[in-house]
Amino acid sequence: MNRLLAANFARLWRSRIFHVLEIFMIGYSVLIYTDTYITVRVNHKEYENWNLFFFNEMLFIGVALAIFVSIYIGVEYSNGTIRNKLSVGHSRIHIYMANLLVCYAAGIIACITYSVTSLILGLALIGKETAAGLWKPAQGMLFVLFILMSYTAIFVLVSMSDMHTVRAAVVSLLLSLIILGAGLIVCQYLDMPEYTVRLTTVVDESGGTKTIEETVYNSRYLTGTKRKIYEGAELILPSAQVMYVADYGISYSVKQPICMFGVSAVCTGAGIWIFRRKDIK
Repeated sequence: MNRLLAANFARLWRSRIFHVLEIFMIGYSVLIYTDTYITVRVNHKEYENWNLFFFNEMLFIGVALAIFVSIYIGVEYSNGTIRNKLSVGHSRIHIYMANLLVCYAAGIIACITYSVTSLILGLALIGKETAAGLWKPAQGMLFVLFILMSYTAIFVLVSMSDMHTVRAAVVSLLLSLIILGAGLIVCQYLDMPEYTVRLTTVVDESGGTKTIEETVYNSRYLTGTKRKIYEGAELILPSAQVMYVADYGISYSVKQPICMFGVSAVCTGAGIWIFRRKDIK
């Protein structure tokens, strides 16, 4: 196992797709904080939620990991590396876990790259408020580790189950977009208020018009079993958990990392089961 990890990390440092991932993270941070600088210093707008910018890469990390993992593992299939590892006596479980751990480490390194770049740019362009205004950053970073774990497990499952690199990349990319969209929809519905304000224009006694503000029940508000289903989906979708990390003033719950770990465990178990029965040509 140690030899597999050493070989995988050695290949990771030379991997072009990993270098592209790192450059993307740096460039995305520059884009986010340049836009924030213009908004704060030029347009004189104040922000309270700096988590939204510091953890902004998590909104698209699923898409980035989908591309990275599928190509990184696909190269092992196309070059015959996995077949060679099996021929020298490495177990399939060790091969799978080594790839999983290296891809997970790549995701962590990519997020650290974004965070460090963001911290430097924030302090240099805007000021200390970019760091002082973060809401529970230590807990947020801990949550990021579990979110990355679940994303990595999902895409390693897909990539290790399919030896065709292009097909695995397409499936992983589509799956990442579906997860992202589903998470946004789930959070949108759960955030809907039970009551909303409706403005109605009426004619008064003098024949003029006036606007009346009234509180009405929101028919789209989720209740009962339907709400519980959406809350369950929120806990198992890594894209929905990203909304917590990027929010301000929220209360973290131990259920969230436990569910992310559960998703990772299920995907890893399924991936190992499939890979152990796979015919490696």
